[in-house]
Amino acid sequence: MDERLPQYLHGPVQILWFGADEFILVMSTIFVAVIVGGLIGWMLILALLLFIPWKRTKPRGFIPHLAWRWGFVSFRHYPGPTQTRFYE
Repeated sequence: MDERLPQYLHGPVQILWFGADEFILVMSTIFVAVIVGGLIGWMLILALLLFIPWKRTKPRGFIPHLAWRWGFVSFRHYPGPTQTRFYE
């Protein structure tokens, strides 16, 4: 069995020139923009073009933590986004 490992294990996974989370965001936005079409589709593409440079100023893992803060996902063994105190 042959498996490939990246040269630098701490480096993020890259697809084309996007990180893995950016690539998913780009593909889903383009998919929805093509289906919706018209002015709304172009506004989605414009929002994507503004979001990607802003996102690159943030640390790695920003999108999953943003989804957690908005309540879309939950992390295992981790308090919810509305809890202000946590006791182990």
